[in-house]
Amino acid sequence: MRRTALLAAVFLAVTPWQAVAQVPASELARSVDIPFEAFTLDNGLRVVVHTDRKAPVVAIHAWYNVGSKDEPRGQTGYAHLFEHIGLFNPTENVPGGLMEPLRAMGATDWNGTTWFDRTNFFQTVPTSAVEQALYMESDRMGHLLGALSQERLDNQRGVVQNEKRQGDNQPYGLVYYTALETLFPEGHPYRHSTIGSMADLDAASLEDLRQWHRDNYGPNNAVLVLAGDIDAPTARTLVNRYFGHIPRGAQNQPAQADIPTLDARVDKLLHDRVPNTQLSRTWIVPGLLSEEAASLDIAASIFGGLASSRLDNALVRGEETATSVTAGYQPFQRLGMFDLDVNVKPGGDADAVSARLDQLLADYIANGPTQAEVERAVTRRIAGVLQALEPTGGFTGKAVTLAEGELYADDPGFYRRQLAAYGAVTPASVTAAMQRWLTRPTLAIRVDPGERETYVEAADT
Repeated sequence: MRRTALLAAVFLAVTPWQAVAQVPASELARSVDIPFEAFTLDNGLRVVVHTDRKAPVVAIHAWYNVGSKDEPRGQTGYAHLFEHIGLFNPTENVPGGLMEPLRAMGATDWNGTTWFDRTNFFQTVPTSAVEQALYMESDRMGHLLGALSQERLDNQRGVVQNEKRQGDNQPYGLVYYTALETLFPEGHPYRHSTIGSMADLDAASLEDLRQWHRDNYGPNNAVLVLAGDIDAPTARTLVNRYFGHIPRGAQNQPAQADIPTLDARVDKLLHDRVPNTQLSRTWIVPGLLSEEAASLDIAASIFGGLASSRLDNALVRGEETATSVTAGYQPFQRLGMFDLDVNVKPGGDADAVSARLDQLLADYIANGPTQAEVERAVTRRIAGVLQALEPTGGFTGKAVTLAEGELYADDPGFYRRQLAAYGAVTPASVTAAMQRWLTRPTLAIRVDPGERETYVEAADT
């Protein structure tokens, strides 16, 4: 990493905003460097290695090119269910499961996650434990099915269904389902939630899950990242030793997905056991690989993603008609979601706040942000990236960045293009992106306090 990035990282630890704000965003973007070497095994496993000797630990991340968007009708929730099986189930050669050995070796940040586009498993281990951890990770990839029994499937099915119940019963917990089902047409890969449906989870048989693994979790559908106190020659030797024997699986081609547009604005009224009305506006927009991704992200940040955002200044601090506001851009592999949320002050006039929200948004889209707003938002975003890249592993570290780049863009160095895009954002590019995508019909959801409407899975929640 060049001197600018090192200085920025030091400044962030002491006075994040004041120090980084003195460095031009484009220079900050160019300063970020994660050196890596990449190679591919004969069985198709893609491996990325980043050497970082600052601590005697290595982050091990296994990312699979399968998520909920790849689930066919009748198998919703399978990717997430199998993540639980992979995380908590014993393997053929580690009959007690991976959790206790990871604890014993002093592993940190060990977990697994599933989202629309991917499933991953990860842990950070002491350098002395790398070989044992790779052995266990390879057993999870190549030797899991022999240890998967009906009882273990039923246990994890119950855990996942309980997780779904907990999420559904959170305040505003059903809004996301309504959004997906309204914004995406029938059969669209992103139309169903990652958690899946109770009916599909109930119907999942042992053979269904075994076939799901055979179809999607072979080495040729995976990216393995090692980041930390390890070099590429050592990594190549160990990865070949423990992963090289695993045969190729079926080749999963991630589901293609277009960016749907509503024919006209859709207004939905829901009720929930909540203390105040919540208003939202949502659009489907381009995703992670789009040249407009950075401009859309900065647009959201300026409008409602900062403590000093336009929405916050207008509705929370100024007019005091809302208790909180947010705006966010969530990019996925094939598309993204642009979302605004306003929590109306209890007892307030929700109709008036809704009209005011639309007015503020229309003005913002028509006139765009100022140069100062863009500079502030871009610098904060890049500063956040610098902070997130400080660890080698976990949920946000260098290993995550390299894995995402390889999995979604076939390029571990994709972060460079992303940061360069942020450094090039201008008021004109933000305005153009908003006028192209946010002038399309929106989904407007309003949730008022009251009893929930009949919910198809209410009996299960």
